[in-house]
Amino acid sequence: MSTLRIPAEDVPVREEVDLLVVGGGSAGVAAAVTAARRGLRTTLVEEMPFLGGMSTGGCVGTFCGFYLREPDGGMTRLVGGFPAEIEDALRADGHAYGPVAFKQTAALPYVPWGLKRLLEERVRREPALRVSLYARATHACVEDGSLRAVVVEGRRGRHAIRARSFVDASGDAALARLAGLPTRRSDAPQYPSMMFTMQHVDVPAALKALPRLPEILDAHFTSAGLPRRGGNLIPTLRPGEMLVALSRVALAGRPVDGADDDELTWGELEGRAQVDRLAAFLRAHVPGFAEAFVGDAAPRLGVRETRSIAGEYALTADDVLGARKFADGIGRSAWPIERHVAGGETVWRFLEPGAWYDVPYGCLVPQGIANLLATGRCLSAEPDAFASVRVIGPCMLEGQAAALAAEQMAKTGGAARDVDVDAVRHGLASLGVPL
Repeated sequence: MSTLRIPAEDVPVREEVDLLVVGGGSAGVAAAVTAARRGLRTTLVEEMPFLGGMSTGGCVGTFCGFYLREPDGGMTRLVGGFPAEIEDALRADGHAYGPVAFKQTAALPYVPWGLKRLLEERVRREPALRVSLYARATHACVEDGSLRAVVVEGRRGRHAIRARSFVDASGDAALARLAGLPTRRSDAPQYPSMMFTMQHVDVPAALKALPRLPEILDAHFTSAGLPRRGGNLIPTLRPGEMLVALSRVALAGRPVDGADDDELTWGELEGRAQVDRLAAFLRAHVPGFAEAFVGDAAPRLGVRETRSIAGEYALTADDVLGARKFADGIGRSAWPIERHVAGGETVWRFLEPGAWYDVPYGCLVPQGIANLLATGRCLSAEPDAFASVRVIGPCMLEGQAAALAAEQMAKTGGAARDVDVDAVRHGLASLGVPL
């Protein structure tokens, strides 16, 4: 392969802040808002023109990991602080309901548009927080084992941001890779999906038929060329509208690689083509959809897994299924191991009823860079454990924990691995996080 030498360039330093957060998804927004509220001068950069990551851009439509289903069927909220605030605000606006029992767990349906606007309102309230959309980190400046600055490319060109500490909330461990750190990729990554809405649905008829959906999908899986044997139809509370979770995007029988530009491009196009095919299938075979039409597809493919960091600790399947508690736990999770695998199948492995595990702080600390933390889909976990901890509830908990760790680092000048985790846990408890 031929190469091209890029001329050296002097990049202007536009900002010097306490914390730079790369990635404005669920974890990144939680980190940035929490840090700004704690008095840290914070900048959040996001390459998309909106915040929320997969929760808005992927139109996930259900908060997973917010609730624990008790043995008696009752629901216990596992999140506190920023994610609890977001849930309560969405409810007040009529943009969330539940939690709803799902298999042996529970999910909280929400309206992606409502969440998108709510996150924007929250970040605009914080005077210590600057948000830059259409901005992508392109280079990392590392000296003596610490990040010193990140080069960001936007519509006006390149500029640098110096910071005392950094959070990689990119979803793809992008900042860690730029800093030269090793990253993990699963040998069996999960399949992505394309969410979409249908309108003019007879919602009561569709809900009545919902228990039969697996039977309907199985009966037509081969003849209709369906991508998935299971899924869900989620009422949004808006009249005649349902969110459809039936897509699964494969390339030559394997998952589309969300870390590869060419494959991701193919996956976006194929995902929207699936929307048309699935809408036709619903109209033909599922009660309530005969007169329905596609409202819109998600703005981006719902990628579940690409790259993550090699951390001080890697969460394991035994930790998840064994409901392990950690001295450095920064939040609780009870979401099952949920793997989207070949053949249109989804494999579930559940915790014992009423059980939950801790997400340890060590999973947020990359090996090799002193002042970097990783949250959300970037955190350190083995593949099966990742299939549980990747969901939105834990991601938000990790984001606010990273903000409190950054606060400690700003006070002491120490490294992420040396943070007083008890102080972080005390700060989380003061926010209302169950520990």
